Amino acid sequence: MSIQPRTPETVSARSRTDHPNYLLVGIDTKDAHHVYRTTDETVHVIHDADRTCRYDLGTHNQRIYDWIEYVKAERGFTTQHLYSSLSSAFSNGDDQ
Repeated sequence: MSIQPRTPETVSARSRTDHPNYLLVGIDTKDAHHVYRTTDETVHVIHDADRTCRYDLGTHNQRIYDWIEYVKAERGFTTQHLYSSLSSAFSNGDDQ
């Protein structure tokens, strides 16, 4: 087993290749957390520590941006961390 020291070069190289598996999309008005799993293109909705929904975006030929717009239309977000577009991110940034 090789141990590589943490230097600015190794940290920088690792940060270019490491991607988070789970991204918090946001928390809706019913206090459910929407989490996007990047490895298999699924959205998990968690409410009161239970997963209440698992939605496979790929099966329905949709993207995470479609899910964000759906939640905004059906429930709305109280806090949002992932946006459907750059303009949405800028316009919602004033609210937080």
